[in-house]
Amino acid sequence: MELYKVQKLLESGNSIYDLPLKVVYYARVSTDKDDQINSLSNQVFYYEDFIKRNKNWTFAGGYIDEGISGLKTDKRDRFLQMIEDAKEGNFDLIITKEMIVSCQVV
Repeated sequence: MELYKVQKLLESGNSIYDLPLKVVYYARVSTDKDDQINSLSNQVFYYEDFIKRNKNWTFAGGYIDEGISGLKTDKRDRFLQMIEDAKEGNFDLIITKEMIVSCQVV
């Protein structure tokens, strides 16, 4: 969805949950230890459920990096693919841990 259109809809009293958006999630853990893997599966379940429960959103997939440090992005292949897909306009919004990030390229 075009950024200008989103801005106008939000200014008119709509919430982000009212907008017809294509939504993806990004999940990652920094190690491949069992507790981290469980955390990853919990993230995936939560994000998919959260997106699919919103009647106005279209679930457009997920991007997962496992056992990779969060300090740099150069080895986070799925993150890098997500950025490329965002640039191509394949989705409108990314849900990730502790924040929601708009992916409209301006």
